[in-house]
Amino acid sequence: MLHSRAVLLLFLFFELTYGLAQNRELDSLYRVIKTSDTIANIAAAHARVAWLTAYSDLISAKKHLDSSFVIYNHLKDEDAIAKVHYKYAAFNRVSGDYKEALNHLELYIKYAETQKFPGGLADAAYQKGVIHSLQGDYQQSLKEYYNALTFYESDKQNINIANTLNSIGIVYRNLKKYSEAEISYKKAIAIQESNKDWNNLSNSYGNLGNLFDEQGMHTEALGFFNKSLEIDVKTNNNWGVAMNYQSLGATLNKKGDYNKAISYLNMAYEIQLKNEYKNELGGTLSNLGYSYLHTEDLEKSENLLIDALRYSKNSKTLNREIHANLLELYKKTNNFKKALFHYDQTIAYKDSIFNEANLKDINALQIQYETQKKDNKIALQKLQIQEQENAILKKKNQYNIALGTGIFFLLGSIGIWLFYMQRQKLKNNEIRALQTQQEVLKLEALIDGEEKERNRLAQDLHDGINGDLAVIKYKISSIEPNKFSKKEKIFYDDALGMLDNAVEQVRRISHNLAPPSLHNFDLVEAIQQFCSKQNASNSVHISFQYFGNRLVLKKENEIAIYRITQELLNNIIKHANASEALVQLNNHEDKLMITVEDNGQGFDPNSSGKGIGLQNIKSRVNFLKATLDINSSKKGTTFSIEIDLDKLDKK
Repeated sequence: MLHSRAVLLLFLFFELTYGLAQNRELDSLYRVIKTSDTIANIAAAHARVAWLTAYSDLISAKKHLDSSFVIYNHLKDEDAIAKVHYKYAAFNRVSGDYKEALNHLELYIKYAETQKFPGGLADAAYQKGVIHSLQGDYQQSLKEYYNALTFYESDKQNINIANTLNSIGIVYRNLKKYSEAEISYKKAIAIQESNKDWNNLSNSYGNLGNLFDEQGMHTEALGFFNKSLEIDVKTNNNWGVAMNYQSLGATLNKKGDYNKAISYLNMAYEIQLKNEYKNELGGTLSNLGYSYLHTEDLEKSENLLIDALRYSKNSKTLNREIHANLLELYKKTNNFKKALFHYDQTIAYKDSIFNEANLKDINALQIQYETQKKDNKIALQKLQIQEQENAILKKKNQYNIALGTGIFFLLGSIGIWLFYMQRQKLKNNEIRALQTQQEVLKLEALIDGEEKERNRLAQDLHDGINGDLAVIKYKISSIEPNKFSKKEKIFYDDALGMLDNAVEQVRRISHNLAPPSLHNFDLVEAIQQFCSKQNASNSVHISFQYFGNRLVLKKENEIAIYRITQELLNNIIKHANASEALVQLNNHEDKLMITVEDNGQGFDPNSSGKGIGLQNIKSRVNFLKATLDINSSKKGTTFSIEIDLDKLDKK
C-alpha cells in the first residue's frame, strides 16, 4: 500500500511538471487531427501521436499509425510511408511480433538504400539487433549493433551511441560476459545522464540492475530497479513501469521473499495484458510460476508456466528459463517423465545459445570492431605526429629575431584592422537598424494618412455630392410628368433612373472608402459582409471561412488586413476572369493565416509586381510585419499571408 501511494505521488508530481510539455503537444496534435483541412498535416499528426503514446497506450498508438499509413498511401508519399514502416517495426517488436517487425524493417531498408540514406540504414540495423537479441540470436544481434555503432560514432550521435552500448551490454549479460556488459552499461549511462535522456537512462539503470541480480548482488540490483522505476513513473512509460515491476519480482524471488514478489509481478502482468505487451508477458508468467512453485501452490505454478510457453516462442533464453522451472516443478511432484522432457528442452536451448562456434564468432565480432577502432586511432596519431613534425620544421625555417618581430607587428596591425572593421560593422548595423525603424515609421504614417484621406473623401462624397444628387432628384421628381409628351416622359424616366444609379454608385464608393461595418463590427464580420456584398453585385462567387480563436487586434491592424483582402478581391473581380474565390482566416497559437485564392487565369507575379494594387498590398503586409507568398498558374492564384500576432501591438 505504501509503495502504491509513493508511486501515485510521483506520478502526480510529474503530471504537474515534466508531463505538461508532452500533454500540450498531444493536445495540439489532436486539434490538428480534428480541425485541419490538409490531409498531409492530419497524417503527420497521427504519426506523431502514435510515437508519443507508444509506451503509454500501444493499442491506441497502433490505431493512429494505421490512420497515418492509409493517408500517406493515398498521397503516395514514399518518404513518409517508409518512416511509418520503421514505426510499425518498433511497435511490432514491443508487442512481440518479431516476424512482422522484420518484414517492415526490410521495406524501410529497401527505401533507405534507394535514397542512399546511411543514417536510416544504421537505425534499421539497431532495430534488427534488438529483435535478434530478443530471439536469442546473439551473434547476429551483435553484428547488427556494431554496424549501427560504427555509423553513430562517425556521425557523433551521442544518444544513439548510448542506446547501442546499452543494447550490446544486454547481449554480453545474456552470454554471462559480465565485465564487458558492465563496461557497456556504464558508458551508456554516462552519455544519457549528460544529455538528460530520461527514458533511455531508465532502461540502462534497469539493465544494470539485471546484471547485478544475475551475479547474486540482489540489494544493489533492487536499488537500480527502483531508480529506473522512479524515472518511468515520471515519464508515464507504462512499458518501463511493468518491466521494473517484473524485475523487482524476479529479484525478490531469488531473495526468497515470494509473497512480495507475487505482488510486484501481478502489477506487471496487469499492465502488460492491458497494453498487449505480449513479448514481456512470458517473462512475468514464468516468474509468477516460480513464485507459486516455492509457496507450494503447485497447481497454480504449473498453469502459469504452461501459459508462459505461449508467449515464449520467439525467445530461446525465455524458453530455457520456463523449461528449467517446469523441470523443478515436476521433480517436486515426482512426475519424472515430464521432468525428463523439460530437462532435455532446457539443455537443448542452453546449447543453442552457448555453443562454441557462436561464442567464437561473437568474440571475433568484438575483436573486429576493436581492431577497426585501434586502426582509426593509429591513423589519427600518425596524422598528429606528421603535423608536429611540420610545426618543428616551420620553426626551424624562421630566419631570425627580426623576422619574428616583423611578424609580431604585422599580426598587431591585422588585429587593429580587425578591431576597427568590427567596430565599423557594429556602427553599420546600428545605422541599418535606425533606417529600418525610420522606414517603418514612414510606412505607418503613409498608411495612416491614406486611411484619413479615404475617410475624408468618403465623408465628402456622402455629405456633399450624394446630398446634392438627392436634392436634384427631389426637384426633378416634383415636376408633374403627366404634362409631358411621350418622348419627354421617356427622357424624364431615364433621367430619374440615371440619378438613382449615380446616388447608388456614390454610396458604394463612399462605403468602399470607409466601410461602416469595419467601425461597427469586428474584422471577421466586416470581411464577411464585404464578401456578401460582392456576391450580390458581381459574377464571381466568393466563399468566406474563419477558423480558430476569437481575433482581437488594434483598429489600425484590422484596417490594414481589411484593405489587403479588399484589394485582392477587387483584383480577382477585375482581372482574374474567375468564377469562384475563397477567403479564409485561420487563427491558431498566435499565428493568423490569411488565404485568398481563385480559379481564374493566373498571372506572372514578377511582371505584375510593379502595379499600384500589388504594391499597396505589399506595403500593408510590411506594416503588419507579415510574410506574403504568391502561387499562380493557369488554374488559379493563391495569396498566402502569415502574421505573427506576437509581433503586433495588442489593444
